[in-house]
Amino acid sequence: MSIFNLSENISKVSDDAKKYLNSSLEYYKLDSFKKMMNGAVSLVNLMVSGSIFLIFLLFISVGLAISIGESLGTMSYGYFIVAGFYLLVFILYKLFGKPFTTEIVLKKYSKVFFNESTQEDVLDEEFKHLEK
Repeated sequence: MSIFNLSENISKVSDDAKKYLNSSLEYYKLDSFKKMMNGAVSLVNLMVSGSIFLIFLLFISVGLAISIGESLGTMSYGYFIVAGFYLLVFILYKLFGKPFTTEIVLKKYSKVFFNESTQEDVLDEEFKHLEK
């Protein structure tokens, strides 16, 4: 009779282990989905903001080039001066700006992906959901 009880207990442990593994798998699926969506939403927001800013910058640049060109007497000089300014900004970025940009992006997305308090909150909510 004790062999049958032992067999039942082993069967229950096996079932509990399967339930735990399934719950853990579901949690990690939800957690990875949340992290991917945070990244996707941030990317879309960045693209929309960047597009609007680039349109703004385009109109300001054209207006500035026209103003400089009118004051110098030749429109093309204004465009060349504005283009030279952007070339200078590009060269300075290539020489000095890349490490700063990389650091800022890594810090921001590290907070999104590795925020421990957020993971604990999600874990609590998911186990409440799975218990129902």
